[in-house]
Amino acid sequence: MGAADAYGRKQRVTLQGALSLGVVLSLFALAAAPVSAGAGFHLSGGGTATISQVAFNVTIESGGAASGSFNCLMAGRSAFVLGAFGLEHLMKVEAHPTAASVTGTTVSFSGPGFLIMDGNTKQAVDIEVWANATTQQFQLTVLKVGAMPVENMLTGHFQLR
Repeated sequence: MGAADAYGRKQRVTLQGALSLGVVLSLFALAAAPVSAGAGFHLSGGGTATISQVAFNVTIESGGAASGSFNCLMAGRSAFVLGAFGLEHLMKVEAHPTAASVTGTTVSFSGPGFLIMDGNTKQAVDIEVWANATTQQFQLTVLKVGAMPVENMLTGHFQLR
């Protein structure tokens, strides 16, 4: 092995080390970087809550626009809540968020949807929801109808990414 081979191998090792270090430092920088304003968020998940079964699938864009779906079903075990609305069997809210904001781990969103009451009455509504991914609490408000109690997730969960 000549001096040129040894020198070339040393340069390759030095270059590989520098590239590896550069990649590692870049990954640390990306991990430590705050989420950029254009990144957006996604609220997803669901399960059984205090008085309902709920499902979140909401994409929040950086400009405040939102898309996706929100479902909340109150039936059976929720019968004690239904009487306040003059209902006997079920109340279901399905909505498609159009606007949203994120503050910390709390998402607030709103949009149009529909309300099904006792399985045979369907009415167009607008809703507002806030959901805290840390405390696993949320509240649904059906505008011109009323606010549901603040609910806690009992099974399942939702997350904000």
